[in-house]
Amino acid sequence: MMSNTATAIPGAETPADNILNAAEELRAAASAKAAEIRAAFTSGDLKTVTDRVVRETSQRWREVSDNTAAFIRENPGKAALAALGVGFAIGVLFRRD
Repeated sequence: MMSNTATAIPGAETPADNILNAAEELRAAASAKAAEIRAAFTSGDLKTVTDRVVRETSQRWREVSDNTAAFIRENPGKAALAALGVGFAIGVLFRRD
């Protein structure tokens, strides 16, 4: 049985790649917005910047959420295994002896 990654077309993005890319873009955008908020503290224009940051972050979160939902619909088995793995890891981290 061959792995899907072995036969992947170079440059072709999978839904998982799209989700990872969107998450990375969201992280970069959040860092940039944090810098804007720091600058707003010094300029006194905090409310305007904060409103814009909340609006843009909400939009990006919806995009990531939509991409995640599409990945889950297209790959329910992988999504279930990933959720099981994450749940197991959290259980191990919080396990009390």
